[in-house]
Amino acid sequence: MKTVRTFPLPAILAAAALALAGCTGSPSATGTPSLSSAPSASTPAGGGPTSASQTPPSSAPDSPSASSSEAAPGGEPTVLPTTASVTIYYIAVGDGGTSGPEVGCGDSAVAATSPAVTFTDPVEAALKVLLGSKDEEIGQSGLRNALWQSDLAVTGVDRSTTPITVHLEGTLSLAGECDIPRAEQQLMLTAKDAAGAPVDITVNGKPLSEALSLK
Repeated sequence: MKTVRTFPLPAILAAAALALAGCTGSPSATGTPSLSSAPSASTPAGGGPTSASQTPPSSAPDSPSASSSEAAPGGEPTVLPTTASVTIYYIAVGDGGTSGPEVGCGDSAVAATSPAVTFTDPVEAALKVLLGSKDEEIGQSGLRNALWQSDLAVTGVDRSTTPITVHLEGTLSLAGECDIPRAEQQLMLTAKDAAGAPVDITVNGKPLSEALSLK
């Protein structure tokens, strides 16, 4: 069984993580599961203390249950933001599947940990960190980013579908034929790890495999 090594990302991705935190730090009503819960506040029944002589226990009104999230306009719950690291994937060229899943031309996809970012959707957050990295080589780690020349943005994460569908828009720019499977696995593994479930990805409305076949 092959062992996947996880590399902490160097400081060169800190700027991308900080930018993501600024963009997604505020709560949004996306309808996705809440990743953290606000403390519950209990309210005494009837709005204040009541003595036993005034209101027998059998006739005391029920207290409303406390909710961990507020209702947003339209009745959807407000998704609370969380701050955490996300896992993204880069390529160990020529590694032959030793450090992670074998991809490309005898390479490996290797998991790396980002600096902490604030988000409401982990899939969107992880892909934003990955797509925000514009360096071909990831510091001194020896890992390579096949997507470094691409200009892609996450425009939506549709959780009403099975599998979950992630929509990207922009331009795919790859250096060569071997970068096609490398870029595909970087995107798919990053999204799948964040979702904890299978994920489909589209680019400009086309399935990722079709978008890459044009390169």
